[in-house]
Amino acid sequence: MNWEKLTSLDFEKAVQTCQGVGILPVGVLEAHSSHLPLGMDMFACHWAASRAAEIEPAIVFHAYPYGVNIESAHLPGAVVFQREVIFALLENVCDEMARNGLDKIIILSGHGGNRYFLPLFVQMLPEKDKTYTVYYADLPHFPGARDLLEGDEFGHACEAETSVMLHIDADTVKLEQAPPQGFTNARRNAEISEAGGYSPVDWYAMYPHMYVGDARPATAEKGQIMLEHEVEALVKLIRAVKADEVTPGLLREFVERKQHPKAPDFWTKGE
Repeated sequence: MNWEKLTSLDFEKAVQTCQGVGILPVGVLEAHSSHLPLGMDMFACHWAASRAAEIEPAIVFHAYPYGVNIESAHLPGAVVFQREVIFALLENVCDEMARNGLDKIIILSGHGGNRYFLPLFVQMLPEKDKTYTVYYADLPHFPGARDLLEGDEFGHACEAETSVMLHIDADTVKLEQAPPQGFTNARRNAEISEAGGYSPVDWYAMYPHMYVGDARPATAEKGQIMLEHEVEALVKLIRAVKADEVTPGLLREFVERKQHPKAPDFWTKGE
């Protein structure tokens, strides 16, 4: 169920049907080489969330582009939001989802650049004493990708993402505009990376054109197979979240205990 497509009259019934579970798909607006739409990540994760919610009922928030993508600021069309804004807005949206009855919220990312932002957001929520529970969807990667795809390098505007977009909405893919050759990791950060360092230009050092591998072997059929795996994994998570009473209980316990820190009896008395 898509939030924006429900009538106000039907919304309350929908909350009951989905047992108070909502999905917030988070993408960005950024270059995906020269051939994919700027909203690729946003479109893909919203599509997957919507399909999963058809199988296991959940209310899916509308397409959300307010993620982290400073690494794409050097290319046309990128919209980069300030970090204070994206944290505050995400909390605001989660608060509103909860106010409307969704007390279990799954955040699904369609963008690799959110890999630190979203888990950090979830990790820091206990300081706010929220009455709802947020889960970050850390879904398993498709194990058959190496056998399905022809290239050796994937990750952005690649054969995999292009295939996904061809399945979702082929009209937005301009495969004839794809670069005339693939692009392999430039490894300009190799020395510092091998020494265990991570820098502000880590991604730019590797993939300055926002292009990984070669998109040209992409097909809608490959995209369908990969998306089916993602939807299946998300359905499994939705069901687990619906059944989960442990996490909300532990969260309430932690919030209460942090108000009055006390040494546990276990330290001195054991079991």
